[in-house]
Amino acid sequence: MHSNMLPNRRPNRRPSLRPARSTRPALAAVLLAGLTLAATAATAEQLRFQVYLDDRPIGEHSFRIADSGKTTRVTSRAAFEVDFLFITAYRYRHTSNEVFRDGCLTAIDANTNDNGKRYAVNGEAMGDAFRIKTDDAVERASGCVKTFAYWDKAFLDKSRLLNPQTGDLEQVQVQPRGPDTVEVENGERVSAERYALKTQELTIDLWYNDDLGWVGLESDTGEGKRLIYRRVM
Repeated sequence: MHSNMLPNRRPNRRPSLRPARSTRPALAAVLLAGLTLAATAATAEQLRFQVYLDDRPIGEHSFRIADSGKTTRVTSRAAFEVDFLFITAYRYRHTSNEVFRDGCLTAIDANTNDNGKRYAVNGEAMGDAFRIKTDDAVERASGCVKTFAYWDKAFLDKSRLLNPQTGDLEQVQVQPRGPDTVEVENGERVSAERYALKTQELTIDLWYNDDLGWVGLESDTGEGKRLIYRRVM
């Protein structure tokens, strides 16, 4: 958010860029979602990433992060299209509005159109629990809930994350990979610390620069292709 994406060979199989409920990572949050912001009054940051499938540009994912004291509001928008022979073979749209207080999710309103299949996730903090409503069910989660909030490096401390596309709480493991460099959208390579975020079947590599925050993402889609985020500087 994949094996053969050519529609004339596998017409009923879309090149999904999102995690399935059991196996794939979140794009919107995905793959799904910047800079670690200081807790200052009424500050806002805009992050933009050009998104590639292997070496082919397919769209953009942007994040607006507004920080006001202990409250952070994040709007995430993703738009991807994969074309083949002048035909759009795959289209993905995702919007998520998330509110955090003291680093914990207090509200979410997310909508996704994954090549015609629509998802809606709504949630709000209720006492000591977080209520999650999807098209299929209503669930409650205890403790501090976080999404796949790539823009906030602190999310790497969590062992479970809310997928804002599906509403699933997914178990994750994070492994530091040490100093590295990563390419950003202008072709420059910047120094960064690399982390591997592992879901049930996939590994998402993330890069963070000391001054710029989140600068890159790369993941196996699960079907032999690579999804790549390059920070627009």
